[in-house]
Order: sequence, then structure tokens, then C-alpha cells
Amino acid sequence: MISTATMYRSEWAGTQGIGRVFSEYRKELEWLANFLTGDEEIAAACIIDACALAESENPYFEEWKWARLATMCSAAQIQKSRITQLSQVYTRRPCIHAGHTALSQDSLEIVIEESSLLISRLDVLCRFALVICGIEKQSVGEAALFLGVDRTSVDGAYCAALNFLEVVSCEKFQEQNDFAAICN
Repeated sequence: MISTATMYRSEWAGTQGIGRVFSEYRKELEWLANFLTGDEEIAAACIIDACALAESENPYFEEWKWARLATMCSAAQIQKSRITQLSQVYTRRPCIHAGHTALSQDSLEIVIEESSLLISRLDVLCRFALVICGIEKQSVGEAALFLGVDRTSVDGAYCAALNFLEVVSCEKFQEQNDFAAICN
């Protein structure tokens, strides 16, 4: 039988582990929450909510992936009504070619470097699809289930996000070539 003191120490250790993970990965989680919500104040609230969610759902976790998941859950709850509205739009204009893969390392770096531009130019459903499918490497079906929307809408939003990311990538490549030509 587990004593009350042992159980209390275990819960305290779990809470400390959660705090350590959220502290250790603070910048990454802040970036994730800000990218998903598009608002620094809401992102800060998401991190607090995610930490509380992690404590209540799994008091013994000490993994970075659970911190990301809790942050994404919090952001999705906050943005739920907008995600639902946008899903209706993307359902009416689905991706016709489907089969998109996760992001390459180069594309991931562009997402991080150009996150401010992406936040300003992509809607919240596109940003969630980009994170869940492109960065977290989950399927469109898993992303749809996570967001509580139709698979077709996530596929369309991910396609739109990838198309815009390709434009940004081409512009960065052109800028680098122009800079190299000036230097030579």
C-alpha cells in the first residue's frame, strides 16, 4: 500500500517535472503558442493553461512532446470558434492533389525565421495544419480529429499553408541570390 507521504512526494515530483519541462522549453513553447494564436498575450495565457492542463491530465510526465501537445490543446481551445468557421471555408475549396508530406528541415527553418510573416499572412487553421501535419508529422486525419473539424478542411488549409511557404521560400532564395550577385 502506498502511504500518503509517498503519494504526496510523487505528485510534488510530477508537478516539479512539469514545471521543469515548461521552464526548460519556455522559448520553444512561447514560439509555438504565439505562432498558433497569432497574439503574444493570448500565447502567454496558453502557456499557463497548458502547464495546468499538463498537471491535471498527466502529473508524472517529463517529456517535451507532452508540453507541446498541452500547448497545442490550449491554443486550439482558445481558437476553436475561428477554426470551426474557417473549416467551413476550406471544405468548400479542398486541395485537389492531396498527399502532402511533413516539412523538410529547410522548410522548418523558414517557418521559424519567417514566423512573423506567416502569422500575418496565414489564418489560424492554416497555422495549425502547418504545425500538426508539417512539424509534428501527424496525418491530416489525425489533425482533423485533434481540431474537431473535417479532414477535407485540414487538407485544404495545409495545402494553402504549403503553397504560401513555397512562395516565401522562393523569395528568400531570390534575395540570397541577389545579395550574392551584389557581393561578387
